[in-house]
Amino acid sequence: MSEQDEKPGRKKLSLTAKTEAAGHKRKPARWSPLQRDRSQAPAKPAEPVERAEEARPRTRPAGPAKARTKGEAAPRRQADGGRPAPGPDTSAGRAAPRRRATPKAPVQLKLFVPCPRGLEAELAAELGGLGAAEAQAGSGGVHCQGDVALAWRINLWSRLAIRVLQEVATGDYRSEDDLYRAAVRLPWSDWFGVDKTIAVRTVAHASPLKSLNFVTLRIKDAVVDRFRQDLGERPSVDAREPQVPILAYLDRERFSLYLDLSGEPLNRRGYRVEPAPAPLNENLAAGLLRLSGWTPDTPLLDPMMGGGTILLEAAMMALDMAPGLKRHFAFEHLASFDKVEWTRLRKDAEAARKEARPLPIYGCDIDPRMIRAAGLNLKAAGLLDCVTLREGDVTEIPAPAEHGLIVSNPPYGVRLDSDAGFYKGLGDALKRHFSGWAAWLISSDAEFPKHIGLAASRRVPLYNGPLECRLYEYRLVAGTMRKKAP
Repeated sequence: MSEQDEKPGRKKLSLTAKTEAAGHKRKPARWSPLQRDRSQAPAKPAEPVERAEEARPRTRPAGPAKARTKGEAAPRRQADGGRPAPGPDTSAGRAAPRRRATPKAPVQLKLFVPCPRGLEAELAAELGGLGAAEAQAGSGGVHCQGDVALAWRINLWSRLAIRVLQEVATGDYRSEDDLYRAAVRLPWSDWFGVDKTIAVRTVAHASPLKSLNFVTLRIKDAVVDRFRQDLGERPSVDAREPQVPILAYLDRERFSLYLDLSGEPLNRRGYRVEPAPAPLNENLAAGLLRLSGWTPDTPLLDPMMGGGTILLEAAMMALDMAPGLKRHFAFEHLASFDKVEWTRLRKDAEAARKEARPLPIYGCDIDPRMIRAAGLNLKAAGLLDCVTLREGDVTEIPAPAEHGLIVSNPPYGVRLDSDAGFYKGLGDALKRHFSGWAAWLISSDAEFPKHIGLAASRRVPLYNGPLECRLYEYRLVAGTMRKKAP
């Protein structure tokens, strides 16, 4: 029923001026479908009082006015109508609107990233490419700064780093008690929970303290004592597989305390399933490739490949495979860990990986067991179809291409039984079969350069674990490059 049909006997009053001619009959209003739906909708529940008040200006509640004290400023008024400036909404049951907080700048961490000695400059360049600020090469590693996401990226992407350490304290010391007092002042419970296991490891160089085991014990005591002070309980110790490793480094006068963000060393990529005798560390193998200047479009041969570490690192570099994708890290146990952000970084790394394809990377070994070991390791990494393997003697195999690079870790001294005759035969074979190539060979044997019969164009000091080595570059041509004696 329309409004005109209701109560026909009652005279209707109009609040607006009449604009229609007298005697003109007004057509009844018609509802559009949308209006009809609205007219049939159930009545909405009563709005709260404060919502109704939004439609009208606020007035001072009835009651005695509060006297303004001397010096108190009058309410600030706006130019439009003299209304008071809007202030906090103090209506009953309604919180005052909050301004959106300005995002805080990410906390900058002081990081130290150790690497095999001799690769510091290469690592500094790599970290700079990952976004590290002020990457400075030092002895045995690189100092840099960045946020926690940078630390995660280094763990995920660095091919040269051994681990990533977050510096939490540094200073002078004279005794074990100085180290205890420095460690007990730190807010350990802000960095990780009491439910995490810990272990302290101490490394020293020219420290005057007699017992590093006692130093380790005192620092551990400081950590658990601070937890008891803050939370009333202490974390447990797991010396073998701690969730939160803590490192103390001492020199003659100064100390540094670090949270180890990596856990297991970063050279443990997770793909070496078949060990080989005298293996080359993965980060050192990647360093050899960087120092040689190898690029993925250049043919690469390791004629004494062993377990295939150099081949694996080369294939991963060629396909942009992040070396940390198959493992976990200690930073996943810290309070700063953001699983969503970490998942995003991992997905980005997976998306960056190129499709596996045959690559100009070749491996050879005289031992059939090494062919099998290298094949299993390549298969575990999903790279078996990318690398060409063959069994053969380095002194007899032909070059797989007209030009290319040889990068290899030949048998030597402490590593495996060897002799001067093998070195001479190796040099002769390289000159005979690989003219036009360049060879980069690493050795810790001081007799190696004397007997190989080649003139090194470059020598780079490196360390393979505890072994002091040299990386030799030889530019191979037929015949000899040695000057004849007059």
